[in-house]
Amino acid sequence: MIRLRNLQPGVRFVLKRTGDRYDFLGHKRDTPGGTQYVVRRLGFAKPTTLHHSCHVEPLPATAQKGGEHG
Repeated sequence: MIRLRNLQPGVRFVLKRTGDRYDFLGHKRDTPGGTQYVVRRLGFAKPTTLHHSCHVEPLPATAQKGGEHG
């Protein structure tokens, strides 16, 4: 099972728990609680963070550049 911490920034993935699709934007290492993993849910403008151990499934390369397809 792949975890969020194993992905590279720029990868589009599905969060296994909810089925929601996200873009992995990058890491913020200079936070008091340690590294934060910054993501943006597809269809939403505001970035958020997810826990590093979230189970994820990277989307195929063909889905990386395209828009959201329901």
